[in-house]
Amino acid sequence: MPRPPTKAQAISNALAARIVEGELAPGTWLPPERELASEYAADRSTVRRALRILAEQGLVRLRPGAGTQVRTSERVRRAAADITRQVGAWRGFHVSAQRDGRTPFTRTTVAEVEAGERLAARLDVPPGTRVLERARVQGVEGEPPVQTATTWVVPEIVERIPVLREVDTGPGGIYSRLEEIGHRITFEESVTCRLPCAEEQRTLEIGPDQPVLTLWRRAYDQQGRVVEVTHRVVVGDRHELVYRYGSGA
Repeated sequence: MPRPPTKAQAISNALAARIVEGELAPGTWLPPERELASEYAADRSTVRRALRILAEQGLVRLRPGAGTQVRTSERVRRAAADITRQVGAWRGFHVSAQRDGRTPFTRTTVAEVEAGERLAARLDVPPGTRVLERARVQGVEGEPPVQTATTWVVPEIVERIPVLREVDTGPGGIYSRLEEIGHRITFEESVTCRLPCAEEQRTLEIGPDQPVLTLWRRAYDQQGRVVEVTHRVVVGDRHELVYRYGSGA
């Protein structure tokens, strides 16, 4: 039988609902601890724990000597199709963030790794194959990260496009490089939701109870061969994913 939430968790859940539903708007100062303690019939130490939970979830800022303020950040409105076209030097996350008037950032590391069974199955390569891994942390300036995005590229593509081993792959990134060597790419994406693991909590600056979206994208060439796989982990309340359908989309 599930255990009931602690008093602090229950208070944070109640305040989080008021924030998400707009009762406590971005920039609003929460009532002082003594008022919250009276409202929720709790002692002030419990209220402080509840406020720390909200801060870990990225919903408020704790400002010593001033109080607790609802974060003013807005979601990045991400068009799912932004990966299919190059705008200036960018594709993907940067295109959507800049469209929203935000200044995006990406921190990238590149390594060669051995594909385990699950990754090998997604890449359609034998387990143990050495593949290129490009791991990014992305967000907008002045705010915690929005997502991680890790891409694994099959060896034959890396051999044909050696610049993929570099942090900067040039304007448009990997998909523009694939187009330059004659590939027409088709994408397949699946989306699920879960709670974050410990490493994701640290990287994305979120609490253990803050849901994340997980997206797996496979890129196929015109012969239906998998050329790369990307796994994104996105903070749910920092990101809005928009899909358009139909013959005129």
